[in-house]
Amino acid sequence: MGKLRLAFRTDYGEVSIEGDSLQDFKNTLSEIGISPDNIQSIVNTVIGQIERRDLVVRVTVPVSPSKPELAGVIEYGSDGVPHITVSPDKLTAREVIGLLLYAKSPNTISMNELTHLVVNNWKNVQMPYISSNLNQMRAYIIKEGERGSYSYKLSGSGKSWIESELLPKLKMKSGST
Repeated sequence: MGKLRLAFRTDYGEVSIEGDSLQDFKNTLSEIGISPDNIQSIVNTVIGQIERRDLVVRVTVPVSPSKPELAGVIEYGSDGVPHITVSPDKLTAREVIGLLLYAKSPNTISMNELTHLVVNNWKNVQMPYISSNLNQMRAYIIKEGERGSYSYKLSGSGKSWIESELLPKLKMKSGST
């Protein structure tokens, strides 16, 4: 059959994979973090193109940014949404907010999105609770935008706090359990 080449676009540019078989594609796609559902969709597309004798297949695949320092603490879904893998009872609101802002960096997050992420990753809390915690984290947070439509991201000291204190603490706890 010869070499097969698969090229797909991501938010970060075009990725190209070559292989001798569909199994090679599946293995490589799995290694770079593509979800099993998306892998099957890609394979089905590739099979259709091979039958038409097209050797270069172009498909769009949502690939979330990978941050190796978050391994074992946060995983990204196929939609790019971060999911905290640490047990919620081991985390404070401040830590959850920090991790989520770090996972989404360098992008900013609206209050609605942040509230949604906290609820899905930790506890069912309301926007005022999130806002109160953000106010207590002032040294770690940058607030952008106008009143009523602020977006948030971590400051340099916030990133440093996550990288030098929080992630090592969480990885140590998960490694000892």
